[in-house]
Amino acid sequence: MPEAREFDDDDDEDDDEHERTEETPLRPKLAAILLLIVLLPLGLLAWLGLRVARDEQERVEHQFREVLRAQLNDTDSAIAALLDERQRELLKLTEFVLFDTASLRTLVERNPIAQALFVLDPKGERLHPPPGGPLNTAEREFLERAGQVWRDKGAFYRPAEGPNGAASAARGYGWYVWYWGAGTNLLFWRRAASGHVIGVELSRTRLLADIVAELPGTDALAPALPHGRIVLVDPGGSPLYQWGAHEPAAGEKPQAALALSPPLAAWRLDYFAASGELKAALRGGLRLTLVAGLLGLGIVLVGVAFYVYRETSREMREAAQRVNFVNQVSHELKTPLTNIRMYAELLESGVADDEERRSRYLGVIVTESERLSRLIANVLTLARKQRGKLTLHPAAGCVDERAAAVIERFRPLLAAKGVEVAFDPAAPASVSLDGDALEQILGNLLSNVEKYAASGGHVAIATLQDGDTTTLTVSDRGPGIPKGHEARLFEPFHRVSDRLNEGVTGTGIGLAIARDLARLHGGDLALCPADAGACFKLTLRTPQAG
Repeated sequence: MPEAREFDDDDDEDDDEHERTEETPLRPKLAAILLLIVLLPLGLLAWLGLRVARDEQERVEHQFREVLRAQLNDTDSAIAALLDERQRELLKLTEFVLFDTASLRTLVERNPIAQALFVLDPKGERLHPPPGGPLNTAEREFLERAGQVWRDKGAFYRPAEGPNGAASAARGYGWYVWYWGAGTNLLFWRRAASGHVIGVELSRTRLLADIVAELPGTDALAPALPHGRIVLVDPGGSPLYQWGAHEPAAGEKPQAALALSPPLAAWRLDYFAASGELKAALRGGLRLTLVAGLLGLGIVLVGVAFYVYRETSREMREAAQRVNFVNQVSHELKTPLTNIRMYAELLESGVADDEERRSRYLGVIVTESERLSRLIANVLTLARKQRGKLTLHPAAGCVDERAAAVIERFRPLLAAKGVEVAFDPAAPASVSLDGDALEQILGNLLSNVEKYAASGGHVAIATLQDGDTTTLTVSDRGPGIPKGHEARLFEPFHRVSDRLNEGVTGTGIGLAIARDLARLHGGDLALCPADAGACFKLTLRTPQAG
């Protein structure tokens, strides 16, 4: 038995050795298979990740440039609209022209948009400036720089397309562009029924000034393009005008460019964008794609996709809010500026020939100036808040006096909308407060009444002092605040979206600024329950003035 047992043990050892001998060559193969199983999918995922990331980067960059081009197209449309307006003015100006030298010179002198004027007879011979003289200085200078015009004058009589993108001569009028000296010269011509051709050269300085007036401003405190710059460039590559907070580096190329519509097709718009953020986001997306591909974990991919979607959506919402805010502010600023300019020009031209009309025009200018001041104050306050520099400057003052001053400024505007104003003052004491902040808060509240609650025909303002606290309430009888908007009413850029405010402009920051100022003043601004209309309650900490 021991021998048999011993025999069995040896047998087992031989078997184990045989098994070990058979297993040894399988281990490298298994390792290679496992390595292939791991590396092949990871390599494929890495390749797919790189390809997807590259395609995504191209798509994002393409969309980015399309957004920039859309803004350039909007600017080009504004300039084209201005030139259309000038064309209508010049058509009317040249409709009835007396072809004598004195009348033509008077026409140029009385029209600031006209630099010079010429007249050709039906045979193409020049009638004005008079060939036999004498010529004034402006006429001599015009003849000197208009050599190309005389060489191309046959185009004004041909029934085909005129030179330099001019309008069809079959219509009998159009634009003619030529280059002399260091700039572009623009000329409007018209062929009269008699066969005479009248040409008016636009004042280069006045044209550029009018174009600049149509473009966004260059205010450093509230730039129209916080993360970019648009440059209007002449044919020689020199900048004529630019706006935006971004400072392009030397030699930096624009991300988008657009030639203006004829007749200024030689001019172009260049868009320089601060692309650091975009490039960082693209690089980060590539890294995330590679990591997700190499790990091959579906949950990580889903998590990254959800994160990217959430962050991209948030950034797009914020970007859309910024773009909408800039566009809305530009529109809001342009409206009072247009009215101020129009009525000022009416006063300057002498159209207001009686005292009542002059007083009314001046009233419009004052009202629009105050409106412009309120808009600018709100934008500057928002900018200071975003920079963390919003502060108060308390001084001794009377709440009732400050409130009364604001009400008197708004009274004509509210009266024009049919709104009756009732003021119940009960805060006569001299207290420590920031009067400008109080006026800005009350101004924003009354501005909302004028925009959204004029249909109620009534607004009531009341003040009350209790120790170191002053309360001010503003209540109207308008349509009130729709349900569901109360919680977001004081959020920046939030505007109530329903039929009650269709067609009403606004920046969406007035109430947010008002509440921020109130809280900075140790109080608050809240919407109170009301049976009809809307009621806002303002509380301020106003200790007695020392």
